[in-house]
Amino acid sequence: GRRLTLPFFVASLVATWYGNILGIGEFVYTSGVVGWVCFGLPYYFAGVGFAFFIAKRIRESNVKTIPEQMTLKYGEKVGWFSSLLVLVISVPAAYILILGVIVQLFTGWELWICISFGAFLSLVFLFKGGFKADVYTNSVQFILMYLGFFVLIFFTISRLGSPAEMLTHLPHAHKTFTGNAGIQLIIVWFLISLQTFVDPSFHQRCSAVKTPSVAKKGVLISVLFWVLFDLMTLTAGLYSRAFFDIPLPVSAFTVLGESVLPVFWKGFFVVSLLATVMSTLDSYAFISAVTIGNDILSPLLKKIKPEKSFSAETLTKWGLLLTSVAGVFMAIILPSAVQLIYKTASVAIPGLLVPLMLSYSGRFEIQKKQIFILMLSSVALALFWMFSRAFDFIGIAQNNILGAVEPMLPGLILSVIFALIFVKKKRVSDEKRIS
Repeated sequence: GRRLTLPFFVASLVATWYGNILGIGEFVYTSGVVGWVCFGLPYYFAGVGFAFFIAKRIRESNVKTIPEQMTLKYGEKVGWFSSLLVLVISVPAAYILILGVIVQLFTGWELWICISFGAFLSLVFLFKGGFKADVYTNSVQFILMYLGFFVLIFFTISRLGSPAEMLTHLPHAHKTFTGNAGIQLIIVWFLISLQTFVDPSFHQRCSAVKTPSVAKKGVLISVLFWVLFDLMTLTAGLYSRAFFDIPLPVSAFTVLGESVLPVFWKGFFVVSLLATVMSTLDSYAFISAVTIGNDILSPLLKKIKPEKSFSAETLTKWGLLLTSVAGVFMAIILPSAVQLIYKTASVAIPGLLVPLMLSYSGRFEIQKKQIFILMLSSVALALFWMFSRAFDFIGIAQNNILGAVEPMLPGLILSVIFALIFVKKKRVSDEKRIS
């Protein structure tokens, strides 16, 4: 009903952003402060840019999803293609697997049981409560994740010593902003952070708030909360590296918690980890459901059965069922394919970023056929680049420079080139000139 208030907007948006919490711990443990430079700093700039340049426009446009915005501006073909790209970004298989791994760490059950159990607990309430249930649970998960890591840091400092003492135990590279990564990798992560502008959860929540000003203010406040949470995860990861030799860096947070927390708080910290992953899982599952129901099934059924009407709630439930089953199936049968999902997100971004920005522009325009060429070409190039790096059929992987370039970069460059060729300034009518 577009009645989302500022506190719930902030809590939901912040909680949705941290699904790969174990990956954050692994990055900081293996690389140090540069993990924050790559995983945190770029996204602050992207979040501020989103707040100032696009958040209010999303609310003013009165559309529910990215594909709906693309359909409104560029037609059905572009909207349909955008739906596929949004599904690539929002498919929840990766987070279902991460949740299953966390459940397995503390239960010892078979992975497929943990995946199925975790997905069921995360998604079942969405069938009844929809987006409102997603927002409410995100808000509870927001409190749990912050409180859990605050407790972890408190007991870590109490039992292992001050941060100044911890820094003396770290390798030198872990204390530098570039670490062993190099400037090029950091630049790549700044480019990857541009996915913020096409993140479906941002658009969905900005379209649901009461007023455009709430959208802008809420994103800016969310950035401050990201800074706070990142400081806690950075501190926890550095303490793990300083005091523990961990064979599997992905378990950096859990090993630290097992070592410093009292029994009760160990259980609470496990709950906070689960909440952090589940908040992202259920939000992206619901986004996938809305994309399938609103942007794919609805126009398809209108063509097949124009005489019959289907409610948005019914179509979204069907979409949620499809994305839940598909996500669980992929996580169980093809867990290695989850990494492909992360990579294909870098393929989808070049196809969405420039067209979406242009769709909110009041000064520039582009023809429907040209925007489709731009999207298809940039996605195709990024996809070709990804497979070329993997299978090396044209020698990209063997080239030190080209092999280090993420697929998103050539796709984005091509997208910008086409935009510079195709885009024209909008003609201003005489009435608007006078006004």
